[in-house]
Amino acid sequence: MSETKPKAKKGSASTTGAKVRGSLPLYHDPRAVHSVTHRDVAVHVGPSDFSFARKAPMVQIAVDEFERAALDYPIVFFGEDHQPYVVTGLDAERNLFVAEGDYRPDAYVPAYLRRYPFVFARDDDSDALILCLDHGSNRVAKVGDEGAVALFDGDEPTVLTRQALEFCEHYEAAQARTRTLVRLLLELELFEAKQARYTPPGEATANLLLEYRTIDRARLDALAQDDFLRLRETGALPSIFAQIASQANWDILAVSRRGVEDQIVKAA
Repeated sequence: MSETKPKAKKGSASTTGAKVRGSLPLYHDPRAVHSVTHRDVAVHVGPSDFSFARKAPMVQIAVDEFERAALDYPIVFFGEDHQPYVVTGLDAERNLFVAEGDYRPDAYVPAYLRRYPFVFARDDDSDALILCLDHGSNRVAKVGDEGAVALFDGDEPTVLTRQALEFCEHYEAAQARTRTLVRLLLELELFEAKQARYTPPGEATANLLLEYRTIDRARLDALAQDDFLRLRETGALPSIFAQIASQANWDILAVSRRGVEDQIVKAA
């Protein structure tokens, strides 16, 4: 019996194959990957089907993604942990970037979606990260199915499994860098509370879409020189300016939602 063994102190596979509990948005049935429980499991490869994200109006991102994501989406900080997200829709269950399973051409696809149907999760009984596969995904197949690649060759992980493990490791490292940035922004009190509102066609009243936080440019400009130098020395400034600039994309989302260019989202 063999597990997928990454480098020390990084993610691993579970020895039990049990389901991992916890909140994993867009994942329905994540199960720990193991050579025994997944010996006959395969995953369809080829053109990606993003149907699983069609109802996601927000998607998590990491700080490493800010500069590219800011070209397409508003980037917001949400929740008690100030996790950054890209806003992908103006309705509760609609992603404007997914149509008939395809992602909008030329739009940046967040890493959270690109790693699917794989994910790291923490075991209930330890602090270890384990590689999981969402068995609720239509990409999951059986060994021998046309277009599907096995997870294991005997007891050894295939190239597909090793690549998934490596991608998830990089993703977790990026999330750690994201938490570091958030802590610094909180320490310097750079967050400002915002509300996004949208007026649907034919209605006179704006609906509250989202309460979130953004980086306040005025507070950034008012920082003491030593604090501003801290941001520069830690490499945070490009991501900060990207997040601020991304707020212009609220209007682009509204245009996409309504199909006309005379509608805007007002953030106040």
